[in-house]
Amino acid sequence: MKNSINLRFGVIVGMITVAALSRFLFLTPSLANFSPVGAMALFGGAYFVNKRWSYAIPMLALWISNLVLNNVVYKEYYPTFSFGIEPGVFVSFAVMVTVGIFLLKKVTAQNVLVANLIGTLAFFLVSNFFVWTEGKLYTQDMNGLVLTYTNAIPFLKNTLMSNLLFSALMFGAFEAAKRQVRALAY
Repeated sequence: MKNSINLRFGVIVGMITVAALSRFLFLTPSLANFSPVGAMALFGGAYFVNKRWSYAIPMLALWISNLVLNNVVYKEYYPTFSFGIEPGVFVSFAVMVTVGIFLLKKVTAQNVLVANLIGTLAFFLVSNFFVWTEGKLYTQDMNGLVLTYTNAIPFLKNTLMSNLLFSALMFGAFEAAKRQVRALAY
């Protein structure tokens, strides 16, 4: 049983790690917000038995990949060292993990689709609310709040499409692996 737990844990961590590394493949402006992070959050929420790991592992993967992306790939946007932590993104990410925990107790195609729709919308609402509260880009009134969400709508499509694609890949691969390797199914 212990080997089953270790194998399952290792496979889940490995899949989240591969997803985080794939963030480096989609770095064109036309693919802004096309990223596996939402799928990583839902996947961790669904499959880690110990729900502390559901938050810790995907957030660690997000943080490390942000650290590299911000300081190497996007360094022109970060004049000083970036610690890779953007509170709005991490709170939104935690909300997506929570969606995975509650909506994906039973992993089915329909549940994964619903979790993606709800998780993407939650990420959109929470992360853009944080953008508005920073007060750097928009006025701190109702007009500024509406403008924040309005200007973010074009990014919503890529977020949803990437969440659906990467969820299909991650959940599909793990479910297929569970049928082949009994130790993953426990």
